[in-house]
Amino acid sequence: MIPASVLADVGLAAGLGQSNLLGTRGVGGGCINSAAALRTTGGTFFLKWNASAGEGFFRAEAEGLSALAAAGGVRTPRVVACCEHQAEVPWLLLEWIEEGSAAKASWQDLGQRLASLQRSWSDESGFGWACDNVIGSLPQPNGWRANWGRFWAENRIRPLARELRGAGAVTSHQASILDRAADRAGDLLDAAASADGPSLLHGDLWSGNVLFAAEGEPVLIDPAVYVGHREVDLAMSRLFGGFPRAFYRAYEEAWPLQPGHELRLPAYQLYPLLVHARLFGGGYVAAAVRAAARISAAQRPSGRHPPAGSSRRSADPRTPPR
Repeated sequence: MIPASVLADVGLAAGLGQSNLLGTRGVGGGCINSAAALRTTGGTFFLKWNASAGEGFFRAEAEGLSALAAAGGVRTPRVVACCEHQAEVPWLLLEWIEEGSAAKASWQDLGQRLASLQRSWSDESGFGWACDNVIGSLPQPNGWRANWGRFWAENRIRPLARELRGAGAVTSHQASILDRAADRAGDLLDAAASADGPSLLHGDLWSGNVLFAAEGEPVLIDPAVYVGHREVDLAMSRLFGGFPRAFYRAYEEAWPLQPGHELRLPAYQLYPLLVHARLFGGGYVAAAVRAAARISAAQRPSGRHPPAGSSRRSADPRTPPR
C-alpha cells in the first residue's frame, strides 16, 4: 500500500489531488524500492518510494534521468516530480511507459542509440560527476578527475575494496589482489579512454535496466550516471545475462571499439562485481577477485591508439531516427 504521506506529497508536487486519482496498482520496483502505477484523470504514472532511502536517493536518480534525456540518443522516462528534502518517505514520480517486447531490430536500435548518446558528450570537465550519487543502494563517490585510470582506481575500485576488507568479506590475500588491480588501472585503461574521449554513461547498464516500449523503442531506466570511458557501459551489459549479439554489432558499426577492449573488460566488470559483492556477498566476492587477478595479468595492447579524441571526430555519428 502506498504510504499516505507519499500520496499527499505527490498530490501537492504534481497537482494530483484525491479527486484526480482513479486507482493504484502495485508493480515490480526491483529489490530496493516499492512501486505502483497511479491511474489518474491526467493519465497513468509510475511511482516508487523507499522509507529507508536517504533524502538525496531519488533526487540523484531524477538528475541522472534528466541528464540522459538532455544528451539525447536513448529515451528515458520523463521525470514528473521528485520529493523535497523534508519528505517523510522519499519518492519519485515518472512517466508511465507501457512495455512491449524486444525484437532483434529493437536491440540493434539500442546499440546505435547508445553509441550516439556516448559520442554526444563535449564537456571538457574531465571524468566524474558534479555530485555523488548511488548505484543500487550504495553510495557512488564522484567529483572530477583529469585522469581516467586514477578515477577508476580511486573512485570506483578502492572504496569498495576497503569496505569489503573492513567487513571481513575478503581475506588479506584477496584484498592485495584487488589493490594490485587498482594499481594497474591507469596503465591498462588510459590510452583507450584518451583516444575515445569522455562519454556520458548510464552507469548501471544491465538487462534489468533496459525496457522496451509498446512499439519496441528502447528505454533506459535506473541510471547511476557519470562521465567516463564508454566501455564501462558495454562491459557491464555483458554481465548478469548480457545483451543479444545484435546490440553489440549495431554499436560497433556506429562506433568501433579501440584495440584491446577484451583485455580491459575485467577491469570494467570489476566495479559492478564489487558492488554486488558488497550488497549480496556469496559468489560475487570470488567473481570480483577472479576479475582482479585477470587485470593484474593483462598486458597493455600492442596496437597503436589514435590521438586523443580522433575516434570521436572521424567516424559518422549515425544519429538514430527519433
